[in-house]
Amino acid sequence: MAHSDTGGEASRGALASPLVLTDLQLDALAETFNLSLGEAAAVFSQLVQEEIELSVPTVELLPRDQLVERLESMQQTAPSSRLCSITQRFDAAGSFHTDTMLIFPESGSLEIVRRMLGEEATAEAISELEQDALAEIGNIIINGCMSSISNLFRKEIIGTLPEVVINDSRTLIMEHCTADDILVARIGMHLAVQNVSGFVLFMMDIPSIRNFLGEIEHLFDI
Repeated sequence: MAHSDTGGEASRGALASPLVLTDLQLDALAETFNLSLGEAAAVFSQLVQEEIELSVPTVELLPRDQLVERLESMQQTAPSSRLCSITQRFDAAGSFHTDTMLIFPESGSLEIVRRMLGEEATAEAISELEQDALAEIGNIIINGCMSSISNLFRKEIIGTLPEVVINDSRTLIMEHCTADDILVARIGMHLAVQNVSGFVLFMMDIPSIRNFLGEIEHLFDI
């Protein structure tokens, strides 16, 4: 069964943006993503028959370059290796939009696919089914999370189909996020048996952040 850490507060980075978030707003943002992703991770945990640990969410306002640097930390052991991203974009009835990414190291994504398809799956079979399997992972985790947020806000949220992209971190971010300063809600996922770690990213521009905060302030009455 999946579980998430509950101790401690969400990390707060330097706010390199004219929009300044209060501690209360940051905590409410972190709790919203923590609750919604926890439900989706529980479903995914059952699928791969393995416990999934979620880190405490970190919510920061970052320039795109700093986000790239954070992702590059996932490539410390092999700087030339690529990342596997399952990417989707969601729009909430003109209120806000967010680019979402579920990111694993390329080698780690293969281990997860192998786990999904079963131990008897051959390397050739995994190669043929990998794209579909990875897209389904995104469908379970990202769509599950956004469905929970949709229910919390009582607002319809429409998403694109999952897109599987394998590339370096800079290319992934620059091609899938256009805002210069973005809200990044990052939640780490770790599959202990497979020793695979990944991140879920929710990336919003400033106008979307303001509207998203309005929904959260209404939800938590702050």
